[in-house]
Order: sequence, then C-alpha cells, then structure tokens
Amino acid sequence: MTRFAIISDIHGNLPALEAVLADIERQGVNEIYHLGDLVGYNPFPNETVALIASRDIPGLRGNYDQAVLGQVADPVGEFLNARITPMGREIYHWTLQEVNDQTRKFLASLPQQMTVAKEGWRFRLTHGSPRHIKNYVRPSWPDEMFLELLAEVSEEVLCTGHTHIPLIRQFDRQWLLNPGSVGFPKDGNPLASYVLVAVDQELTIEIRRVEYDIERTVRAIGERGLPPKAAADLRAGRR
Repeated sequence: MTRFAIISDIHGNLPALEAVLADIERQGVNEIYHLGDLVGYNPFPNETVALIASRDIPGLRGNYDQAVLGQVADPVGEFLNARITPMGREIYHWTLQEVNDQTRKFLASLPQQMTVAKEGWRFRLTHGSPRHIKNYVRPSWPDEMFLELLAEVSEEVLCTGHTHIPLIRQFDRQWLLNPGSVGFPKDGNPLASYVLVAVDQELTIEIRRVEYDIERTVRAIGERGLPPKAAADLRAGRR
C-alpha cells in the first residue's frame, strides 16, 4: 500500500500550512503533493513558498500564482475574475507588491498540470479544471457535468483544487477529489483541509481538518496592511 497527502490553496497562510504538515507527519506519511495557489489572500506569501520549496513538495501553479506572475495584458481578468471586488483587487495588488524575486522564480517553475502513478492508479493533478487553470469543478454540479469532464481525462483519479471546498466523488472506476483549502476554506469550516490517499488494489480517501493558530494569521493581516474583512472571512471559513 502507498499513502500520500494532497494539499491545495494554501494562499499565504503559513500557520495553517505548518499545522497541516505536522498533521501529515503524525499520520506517518512523508509524500505530499500540492495543487497550487501558494500565494494570495493571506499575509505570508514568501514564507509559504519558501517552506514548500525547502520541503521539496512537488506541485502545480494555481490561477492566483499565475495572476501574480502576470505575463498577459490583463492578469486579473484572465486568471482571477474580471468582476473582482474592490477588496479582492486590493489584496491582489498587495500580494503583487509583496512577493519577492525568489518567490516569483519558484512559482514560474511550477507546471499547470501533472500525472502521478501509484500502484497501478494514475492521478491527474490540476488546480482548476483540466480545461483551464481558473475553471471551477463545483460540488453543486449534476452528475452529467462530472461525467463529461471525466470523459476527457484518461487517468483514474482527477484531483482538483480552486473551489476551497473538499469533495470526493466516484463514478464507476474513476474518481474526482478536491482536498479543500489549507489556507482559506470556503465551506463554512475555518479549519485547514487536506486529503490522505491510500492506494493498493482499491482507493481510500480521507478528508482531514486541522486546527491551527488562526489568530496568528489574523494579527498579521492587520499588521501587514491587508483589509480587516479578510480576517473576518478567514475566521468564518467563507467569503
């Protein structure tokens, strides 16, 4: 049996990442993959990327990571939301100014998708949909929409992030999973979220929720000049 963890949407929340990594270690798991969005929303973008890099955790570039890198005329419209709120735009520009060259270089080195093989199972890792980095695979979709998407994927398991909402669905031999968000859950539960996967002939997936020092992040939101509502949203586990 092979066991590994999948984390996603850390969004600059270093205390949450530290707590999740400690929980993964307590489970006796030392193999981890991330689905991107290392920066954005929260006050520790450089520290978060540095920790991921120092642990050699393989993973992806998310849509927020891509928006920070720019490389297009309208990164907000193309990779975030053309109808972004004033607070969202303020947070984006704060992040844009805060990230350092080392962080940018690391984000630019990440692929947008990858496939991982484990015990005869293949896992397609994406941030949003396999169709586009910022497309959502929403828990509210009817089965027909999930099946249409999975028909475009040859792998047995499709792993997506981006919604910040954990999800596990099985359709015959194919699975779709979303680990939820480490750094900013949006399902009304502020605890950090990730998944543990166990693979042999069958597949076992466990969503884990982890307490962390949320007040440390909240204090840094104020100290580093991010909007106060960002702290309230973090505590509520939704925006």
